[in-house]
Amino acid sequence: MGTADFAAGVGIGQSARALNGAATVGLWPSVSGHDPIQAQNLTCLSIGRLLEDQTPNATQLEALFILDRNAEPLSHQLLNLYVEGDAQQRPFERSFWIAALRLSQSFFQAYEHVLRHIRNSADAHLLAQAHAVVVQLFDHRQTEFILRFIRFKKRIPGQWKELHEAYRFARKRGIAMHSSGASQADNPHEVPITPEQQFIRLLLLEALNDGQFSPREALWADRWFKRWCRLLHLQSPEVMGQSGAEQKAFVVDLDATDGLQWASTATAGNPLYLDPSPLVAMIDKEVQSLRASGTPRGAVASAENAGQLALLDKLKVVFDPRSSRIARDEERTAVDLAVQTIFSAASIIQVLRDEAIARTKDMPRDEAQLERIASPAPGASVYASSIAAGAVAGASIAMADNAAVVPEVWQLRDRSDSGSRLRGQIDDLNRIIPGSLVAFRESDDAPWTVSVVRRFRRLMVDHVEIGVEHIGRSPRFVKLVTEWPGSPSGADAQRCFAALYLPPSERRPTMPINTLLLPACDFKVDSTVTLLSSDATYTLRLNEPIQQQFEFIWTSFTVVDKADVATSAE
Repeated sequence: MGTADFAAGVGIGQSARALNGAATVGLWPSVSGHDPIQAQNLTCLSIGRLLEDQTPNATQLEALFILDRNAEPLSHQLLNLYVEGDAQQRPFERSFWIAALRLSQSFFQAYEHVLRHIRNSADAHLLAQAHAVVVQLFDHRQTEFILRFIRFKKRIPGQWKELHEAYRFARKRGIAMHSSGASQADNPHEVPITPEQQFIRLLLLEALNDGQFSPREALWADRWFKRWCRLLHLQSPEVMGQSGAEQKAFVVDLDATDGLQWASTATAGNPLYLDPSPLVAMIDKEVQSLRASGTPRGAVASAENAGQLALLDKLKVVFDPRSSRIARDEERTAVDLAVQTIFSAASIIQVLRDEAIARTKDMPRDEAQLERIASPAPGASVYASSIAAGAVAGASIAMADNAAVVPEVWQLRDRSDSGSRLRGQIDDLNRIIPGSLVAFRESDDAPWTVSVVRRFRRLMVDHVEIGVEHIGRSPRFVKLVTEWPGSPSGADAQRCFAALYLPPSERRPTMPINTLLLPACDFKVDSTVTLLSSDATYTLRLNEPIQQQFEFIWTSFTVVDKADVATSAE
């Protein structure tokens, strides 16, 4: 889009300054696919040029709207690159986070500048667009809130004060329910949204920012909220009914600096209530839709589908007043111990493999038993706790990139048989996220405890605290073999991959049977895998999963055959 094309889009007769500021949009499509950070810089430059005048006019505002619509795919691209990565970039590359933040802040500041002028303006053209300005202002603050969310940063009270003031302005002017986007008739997928709906979307997202949700879950939830907020409304105490609100509603205090709170626990001075019933109904509907689109028997659902189902269960606990909040199984004992800690399934497998090899080298040859498993009789049914590693959906559990994984020293602050709380220092905040695997032990000769991160809290800068749920103790590295249809050679072949074996445990979490931690991408109902041990091979049939999430699956399997190494050698 050159200057002439842009002029045709916004009308004839605008100021040269507005055109010069927006003409950079013509450069953006040619570079956005190859260099999104450069595209972000060009877009921010255009925003600054558009608003060089202290007093914005209708022409500049229309140019800003068009620039915003052109930049929307770029904003999504930067977010996805940061959380998911791509073929060239790993997830959580901080330059993408910074670029996305600068883009959202530039647009927010531009709309904030326009809104300040509108409040004291008699310009009919600007006043007619006031609702759209508020919607876009909220939308870009939403992007910034997501960026803070996925870096585990808490809300800023001053930002909530600004948002409450903007929403109060919309209600006072009677534009809170005016639709934005109706003029975009050329885009059939664009659904009009009101300032109130966009404000509710902000409130819903911040209600999740408590350290229990991963960056990917934040993006998934926000996409749902963008649709669901269209069926939600903020109501006055008179409309809601005080007794009903106290029992089942959320409340936001427009005079305070917070987001949503349960009405039964809030002391609101200028309250508006949000009935969560429609939201809960939409969560249930989304669950039904995902389950209906699931794969048939014999194939596990995709990791993304499973992760979204697990997320919907967590959202229902947050927003459904009838959902029971799960209390701790038992009280924890306060401790202050230094523990060796490993993060990620790949690193845990690497360390256990190296330790097993080291032990084998130190043992007499006739006593070396690397992965011996006390197996039940063939045909006996057992359970497997199956956890998939990696930040990318369907990624196989592989060895860590660094061949020499060194456990980190963290502080164990409290513990019970079922869970613990740890504190430590970390160079990358997104290396430990809710749902990821952790293993820790008190000393070199102590057994490892394998756990799942359930809660993440940022204490200051790079010091964090995590709450973990124990899933097993004394894990062992094992090798599994599975059929690999359509291998690169063009014919079906066998593929060997790493996994973890967890022996039975009488301590909580009680696990009286053998269990395995294996990648979801290698799981298929009714398929067989071969476990290789130094003294035998075991053929396992995998049954229906008990539970599947993005990071882990809980399934059952049956031992159908065992062949001693000596027997097979003969």
